Amino acid sequence: MALQAFPTVPAAQLTLPATQVSATSQPAPAALWLCCYLPRLPLEVFKLEDDCPAAVWVDSGGRSLISAATPAAGAFGIHPGLPTNAALALCAGLQLHRRDERMEREALEKLAEAGLGFTPWVSLDYPAALVLEIRGSLTLFGGLNALTQRLRAKLENLGHRNILATAPAPFPAWLMASSGLERTVENPAALRSGLGDLAIARLPLERNTANRLAKAGLHTLRDLWRLPRDGLARRYGLAVLRQLDRAAGREKEMPKLFRSLPVFQSHRELAAETENLAHLRPVCAVLLENLAAFLRQHDAATDRLELELFHLRRPATRLELKLRYASRDPERISMLLNERLERTPLPDAVTALRLRCGALQPYRAHEADLFAAKTPGALDWETLLEQLQQRLGRDALRFLDTPADHRPELAWKGVSGAPEDAVCDWKGGFGAPGDAVCDWKGGFGAPGDAVCDWTRNESPIGFAIGKERRPLWLLPKPRPCDPTRYRLLPERERIESGWWDGAPIRRDYRVAVSPEGVRAWIYRELDGNGGWYLHGFFA
Repeated sequence: MALQAFPTVPAAQLTLPATQVSATSQPAPAALWLCCYLPRLPLEVFKLEDDCPAAVWVDSGGRSLISAATPAAGAFGIHPGLPTNAALALCAGLQLHRRDERMEREALEKLAEAGLGFTPWVSLDYPAALVLEIRGSLTLFGGLNALTQRLRAKLENLGHRNILATAPAPFPAWLMASSGLERTVENPAALRSGLGDLAIARLPLERNTANRLAKAGLHTLRDLWRLPRDGLARRYGLAVLRQLDRAAGREKEMPKLFRSLPVFQSHRELAAETENLAHLRPVCAVLLENLAAFLRQHDAATDRLELELFHLRRPATRLELKLRYASRDPERISMLLNERLERTPLPDAVTALRLRCGALQPYRAHEADLFAAKTPGALDWETLLEQLQQRLGRDALRFLDTPADHRPELAWKGVSGAPEDAVCDWKGGFGAPGDAVCDWKGGFGAPGDAVCDWTRNESPIGFAIGKERRPLWLLPKPRPCDPTRYRLLPERERIESGWWDGAPIRRDYRVAVSPEGVRAWIYRELDGNGGWYLHGFFA
């Protein structure tokens, strides 16, 4: 049987069945890190303008050296590393500020919170810079260019100039940005060519190692990458190889994630020390506006904050402000803070202020009566109480508390200090809970002086307990009386209580009218001599 020959098919025409590849088997896109370097951060925290000759200095080995200078100061020949006395000789009107790393850290944390609006991964591990992982945010913001433009505008609106660089790893991104190179390198294989011209001095190496490399004629990263790795390690140590691997993106590193702690702290230095409160109020207003923005960002409010006033020769003065209810209104808090400042003696002139707040609560809008008539310039009840507490002291106001006790002399007590210690919006009476039908709002001193909102009581001279009424004005101690002088009304109440604590009473109370027309509350003892006593007045 003859074999039938099949026609040959060119290899180019052969097609293999498509292989189904699941989405989960595809490799995840490589990370992309954006570094925002702030070259003028030491100057920007002091709000120094470019046209003002000013500089920031640091203490280095007992010498005061210039760390950063404004362009106006640079025009006089002032540059980093110059001694401060030499800088003053070049410019007599030079403003000098000692570098404040704490203020720089606060500024970076504020910028990091702004960076959280672009990506959940923000790090402050690198000096004077934010590092953000933005691969997952590119689609949301419409690409890399759109994201960087929005981020740059955000940082500039906050008063910080920036240099942006992008790389597949955080360290090379910071290396380019801190060197003044605004580059985007997305391919890891292109990092060596992109960073080859950078100076070796940009690497975090020991000074001795950097000097030895310079004496050997090695000045750029490209010079190091051309050398054999084993010889480089033997002569200069493994630390050099590690830094080169970091720059090339070969060493996997994950910066520490910045977490926005719900604690507000802001510090302001004064231009000159002062004891005048008029000069302190604008600074406090700026701090409170920053606090209000922080609270709005976290959808929170606070009922407690602390203000520290620093002095040059005395310990800091600390003021703790407590509110009746949590708020984030800067005007309200400023009014109360000014009340405290006016009544706080300052031991010395103030050089700086720091506002701190860590007692955050979920924000709840303060309820108000929609139909209540508002008198222009009038203060509401809560605001008035807060002002009085700040002006007179927290223990100067007394609020009425109502223990669950049927005995009239033990059914109320004055509470000083915080209003939350008193019973507000109480629905009980001087007796069993639930008997009274009044909304108690607190008051001062004796019951007759209390300020109440009798919303359901039929009589303005007392309040109802079931079918009976009790007076607001009780005598400090019941006085013997002659019941024949009074006209007894039908209202009566029997109280038998206190047998469990060693102070029992058994009394029959009556509402009586004196010859002068005053309604009184009298009772007859059911034990002992059975005498009659006057206990209080309705009017």
